[in-house]
Amino acid sequence: MGENHLVAPCGDYCGGCAQYNGLAVALAEHLRELADLYGFEFRSQGAFDFGEFLKGLEWFAANATCPGCREGGGPSWCRVKECCLEKGLEVCFHCDDFPCSKIDEVADPDTMDRYRRFQELGSEAWTDEQRSRAEQGYEIHLRKIVSLGRKQ
Repeated sequence: MGENHLVAPCGDYCGGCAQYNGLAVALAEHLRELADLYGFEFRSQGAFDFGEFLKGLEWFAANATCPGCREGGGPSWCRVKECCLEKGLEVCFHCDDFPCSKIDEVADPDTMDRYRRFQELGSEAWTDEQRSRAEQGYEIHLRKIVSLGRKQ
């Protein structure tokens, strides 16, 4: 398996996170290229500061990355990571107290679905499934496949 380092303590799969896998950076870079190519500046006059928008895109391209929770990423205030470390747990799904108030602080709408699937498949098969979904372009926080292709 070898992908356990991509399972965040809260049960998110870092490989499916746009900040970890580079999707957020790629989107900012593509949008910047399109803004330059099509000269969108004239369309923004009176609506917003186009220069500030470009600065924002440049910031995202340079900073919208995360090394993963196990490498110091994720929210600095996350008590789930701290709790799992203290209890020696890889993921809070293994905890006898799951779910608790700590997971409520970071849970997204499908946390319980991931937990049920984790219980159903077991750790290794669940991790393999998460990796496969990420490879197909599933972004865990948006809860959908994200493609840089055009809309059909």
